[in-house]
Amino acid sequence: MAGFSARHRVGYLGGCAVVLGIGAALAAEAPTAWADTTGGTGSVQAPSATRTNHTVKPNRRAATTVKTPGAARPIASAPIRRGFVAPGATTQPGLTITRSGQSPFLLGSGTTGAAELSGVTFAGGTSYYAVGDNGAKVIWQIYTSLDSATGRIRSTRVTGGISAPGLGSDSEGIALGPDGLNVWVSDEVASSIHEFNLATGLKVGSVSVPDIYQPANVQNNMGLESLTYGLGKLWTGNEEALKPDGALSTTSAGSWVRIQEFDGPNFVAGTQYAYRTDPIARMSPFVNVERSGLVDLLALPNGDILALERELGGFLPHYRTRIYLIDFAGASDVTNVSSLSAGGFTAVGKTLLWQGNTGFSNFEGITLGPELSDGSYSLLLVSDNGSGTLGQRQNSFSLTLNGVSGPTSASTSIAV
Repeated sequence: MAGFSARHRVGYLGGCAVVLGIGAALAAEAPTAWADTTGGTGSVQAPSATRTNHTVKPNRRAATTVKTPGAARPIASAPIRRGFVAPGATTQPGLTITRSGQSPFLLGSGTTGAAELSGVTFAGGTSYYAVGDNGAKVIWQIYTSLDSATGRIRSTRVTGGISAPGLGSDSEGIALGPDGLNVWVSDEVASSIHEFNLATGLKVGSVSVPDIYQPANVQNNMGLESLTYGLGKLWTGNEEALKPDGALSTTSAGSWVRIQEFDGPNFVAGTQYAYRTDPIARMSPFVNVERSGLVDLLALPNGDILALERELGGFLPHYRTRIYLIDFAGASDVTNVSSLSAGGFTAVGKTLLWQGNTGFSNFEGITLGPELSDGSYSLLLVSDNGSGTLGQRQNSFSLTLNGVSGPTSASTSIAV
């Protein structure tokens, strides 16, 4: 799903109010940055992963709670003054995500015409590949140079494209194969995953996606938005609830989505997990496109999976980006659960690693970049610029991931 675009309806009065920022009421509701009130460092402590054994009756939806360890500690907020403020380091045993201290960096397209980028994957050195959800039959090539010590972006631009006639109309996720010669691309409209050769741009394979994801079950263009590869497995997930699984996100509850694992030499569909997205913070009188969903997944070298959530909400509508570590231990295989809204399963846990109010930067893609000089890794995000409405830009954004371990053979425990 793209950000604000021509297909979204924004009222004239609301558009003027958002663009100009007029009025005391709007100023009071400006996007905020989260801060730990006890630390005063602009950081927020990540909650421990939680899981609820859901027995929700049909048509009733209870949000999964995420509690902060220890005594209750209120999270304070401070106004954004320059359109983008995000927190600093997040305290989380094992993994931490830290800002590089840099605001989103304009990702120029030059004369390539690259736009509405939704998925990105690292190809080594300064090379990345990306796809957009505007129907372009092109796999885009991106050059990004980072400071090896801080992870800050020095330079980034789209340098060219590989013609790929077999791409669908809504390419959302991309993952590089282990040999670096091919990529997989997920298409949201067709609910498909196809493999493309980077030398020729030709489609060379397909992954059989479970029937539950079929286009007839997808609500409001909220299908397969995510794609990642790691340790011999492909992973994907829908953005918000499929029709059999209940309602889309609201201010009172998030949305049930299914995360799918593909394994083996032919990437046969394996375990399927239930994941609950965050609710929408607040509805706006100015737009009718508020959303909160899963927009990408990222496999780490040891097999851990990160989830990128994107929310559009608030009285003055803006984007909020969150990165969670998924905990699969004890989670049910929901392959044969016909409706997640009926409950009777155990969802995966999720631990917040980082969040930030990103103004009108609609970050939809995430990838693990190169290792930095101190042993940490860079995280690169890309934003979908839609049609440029309300100041949306095509940006790259750099974060630093600390505490990443190497590959492990540890198996995942599944409760059925």
